[in-house]
Amino acid sequence: MGPFNASHKAYASYGSQKSKPWIELSKAAYLHNAAQISKMANGKPVLAVLKNNAYGLGDVQVGQILNDAPAIAGIAVVKDDRAIAMRSAGITKPILLMGDFDGALSESLLSHNITLSIYSRDSFEKIKQIAATRAENVNVALYIDTGLGRMGLPYQEAGKLAEEIASSADLSITQTFSTLTTPQDFAREQIARFEEITKHMDKKGIPSGTRHLAPSYSLLDLPASHQDAVRPGILIHGSFPLADMPEAKQYPLEIPYRLKAPVIRLEKLSTGDTIGFSRFYKVTKDEWIATLPIGWADGYNSGAENGAKVLLGDQLFPVVNVNASHANISLGEKTSVKVGDVATLIGPDRAEITPEGFGKLVKGHNYLQINYKESIPKQIYETF
Repeated sequence: MGPFNASHKAYASYGSQKSKPWIELSKAAYLHNAAQISKMANGKPVLAVLKNNAYGLGDVQVGQILNDAPAIAGIAVVKDDRAIAMRSAGITKPILLMGDFDGALSESLLSHNITLSIYSRDSFEKIKQIAATRAENVNVALYIDTGLGRMGLPYQEAGKLAEEIASSADLSITQTFSTLTTPQDFAREQIARFEEITKHMDKKGIPSGTRHLAPSYSLLDLPASHQDAVRPGILIHGSFPLADMPEAKQYPLEIPYRLKAPVIRLEKLSTGDTIGFSRFYKVTKDEWIATLPIGWADGYNSGAENGAKVLLGDQLFPVVNVNASHANISLGEKTSVKVGDVATLIGPDRAEITPEGFGKLVKGHNYLQINYKESIPKQIYETF
């Protein structure tokens, strides 16, 4: 088809065109990543962290995929309702709730066999009261703050509280865990603190269950962190914690998702026209502008307007403006793009639109592009 220049404007027909963004997930890529992470950890079990709705990629959908992954020993989440949603969707892997929970959901959590975390004395008292009303023991995880400083029992108090938990006939410690910081010297100190506590527990005859410390960065950077299991987050989704890590060549991961959105509006702007409340983008020569129905309120990072590109057909185009609900793409003086054509904003198709490629173009972290709202629909494919 020749350049689209037959009319000045074109708008989507919402009755026949897609009008919202969506996310596509590759089962094969996720299973590949799980196997690669197991290799990184020398075969240790992998506890996949799907916090915050799997970074917006869909905890239920990703969990359903990982439920078939032999390398995945369990799943960790931080929100009570998400743990229940995953069980309700048929996910059978062990699930650890790393955060707090609404007391009204306690019966549902326990009936769904969700392991609860004791991360403070208050949480201990709360769980102990619930456990006293049940016929069976409640499995708990001892969550220790060894220096991250945001969640967990202060390491100075953890040994004593472990003794109190063990003295309760209604509770069973099945996991003991902490989270490491990035600087290797302090992470080593955290490991030493953690192991001092678990040795104290061993000496007192207190089971510690499965011990885990390592998020994605420590998993790669510090083998001593591996303990009984590793607990990656971003690695599962095909991204390394930092761009250009040397391990990326040894353990190649696959980007297992695409963020897509249709063109819902085309308009040819004239020299001097601007886009946005702040007039962020100024047209220096007549050009076609495409509007996509996704913005920062949907989780598409506003930094995209500082150099990111999207794929339309077989061509990359620059993002020139992002507001709460829309992103604008510059198509040039002539275009063959039509309303209804589908853009790939993030995906494996070109280096520039991978998470790492996005980060490099906007001169930011590869995490910047992953924060999508739960309302965005997800579609699972066997492979891309």
